[in-house]
Amino acid sequence: MTGRTFAASAPRHTCEPSNETLVHVNEHRHDSKIRAVVSGTGRHLPDEVWTSEMVEARVNRESGGWTIPKDIVRMAAGVVERRYAPEGTSSSELAARAARRALDESGLEPQAIDLLIFASASHDVAEPATANMLQAAVGCDNAAVMDVKNACNSFLNGLEVAHAFIETGRAGRVLVAAGERLSPTIKWNIADNIDLAARLAALTLGDAGAAFVVEASAERDRGLFPGAFESDGRHWELSTVLGGGSLYGGAPDRMFFECRSAKLQQLAVERVPRLVEQMLLKLDWSLDDVALVVPHQVSRSVIERVAALLGFPKDRCMVTLDRFGNTAAASIPLAFDVAREEGRAVAGDKVLLVGGAAGFSAAVIPIVL
Repeated sequence: MTGRTFAASAPRHTCEPSNETLVHVNEHRHDSKIRAVVSGTGRHLPDEVWTSEMVEARVNRESGGWTIPKDIVRMAAGVVERRYAPEGTSSSELAARAARRALDESGLEPQAIDLLIFASASHDVAEPATANMLQAAVGCDNAAVMDVKNACNSFLNGLEVAHAFIETGRAGRVLVAAGERLSPTIKWNIADNIDLAARLAALTLGDAGAAFVVEASAERDRGLFPGAFESDGRHWELSTVLGGGSLYGGAPDRMFFECRSAKLQQLAVERVPRLVEQMLLKLDWSLDDVALVVPHQVSRSVIERVAALLGFPKDRCMVTLDRFGNTAAASIPLAFDVAREEGRAVAGDKVLLVGGAAGFSAAVIPIVL
């Protein structure tokens, strides 16, 4: 693929960390010389493309006579197309396909992974952790596994866990993967304009998988830097899939995605720019130093408003929601993988991964490639 900047190598078949990695880990235990570096990325997109016109036509067919305003999905969010996975596809399957591509690019065999993190809003089953299914599918037999779940910020939280494990010497190689099978949460039968206000965001959703391999390295000038996160749980009811937990159980009418988009997006506009500014101040970076911002792909207007408030050029914000929709926690790693393929993020670049999510939570993770 063009634009890739990570060095490719032959697969490393050993199940044990290399001597070099062990030295790095041991050094870190004493003087923190270790760095967590992204060595491979990958994505998976289902083949079936649904345009916004197709989505609106299905709503019209299933809504008992009520008609959705024409072209509202594209106008409201900027989504032109998205992908839907075939019936029966699991979240872990989407994550596994992306994970294999990330492993291939890193040159690692699955058995070399020390920690496997499934970081998604969607999951396969209530119990056990979906990371177990992902482990079985990918073959990371030597890895400890866990789920990290925080709505659309799940992947960024997963990266923060990977960063902490590596820089404290607890793991040498971590695979973080998201698989988002979101299409089953769409309620196609919409009653009226009031109902549409809660259901419109679901019509922007798409299915996808994305993954990063993160490895220990002695390189001091590149890799992940400590992220910044904030949460305000008072707003948890703004964006929900209420079914499947202890509160509502398996109630069929609670299995659909609902979102009060205007309020949630206003929180993002208020809080994300401040968090970015705080992060830049900590790192002693200026906005001019940042080659690319990779935001959560929820709305083109929100991305442009946040960029304007920061004084950051919108053409240096990576946007993929027009072609893939909102893929929840997979959206940022998917967009980052596309940016690398298109040559928009290359070796030496400073990049910010920026998320806003249900809960409410905001997140910023800096990377130097």
